[in-house]
Amino acid sequence: MNESEVAVTIVALVILSGVGLMVAAMMNRRRFREMEHQERLAMIERGLVPSPESDPAGFEAKTRAVSADYDPAIRYRTAGVLMMGSGLGLLVLLTFTAGAFGVGVGVGGGWAILGAASLVNYFLISKREPDRTPSRRWTPPASPRPPDPPAADSL
Repeated sequence: MNESEVAVTIVALVILSGVGLMVAAMMNRRRFREMEHQERLAMIERGLVPSPESDPAGFEAKTRAVSADYDPAIRYRTAGVLMMGSGLGLLVLLTFTAGAFGVGVGVGGGWAILGAASLVNYFLISKREPDRTPSRRWTPPASPRPPDPPAADSL
């Protein structure tokens, strides 16, 4: 057996074990969701109202309490900062280990430019989207006050 056959065998075993773990995790999650669903149905059949904690994502989506904190542009800012830091780190690492400035600037600079592009995307998205911050109220806003009745002396 030569080295390439051993390497292929190891890679195949790693891939197969990873697929096996994923299948086991998916089956476990499916069983867990089925049990939650059966429990919820049993509560409804007995006339009980399931608590909001049994489905926190649905509860929060209906009350819109989470959407006030969510801003999709923040992901681009985070990615941009991380990629720029990784790029500058690669630039320094490759420049000193390879001893060639061009190699470090080529690889690390490329990552830094990708990070800068993500930051530009963040700024473009954040300026384009209007402020969508909903109120953080749990109850609907009160209806406007009815108009005052006419005064008795004005008739």
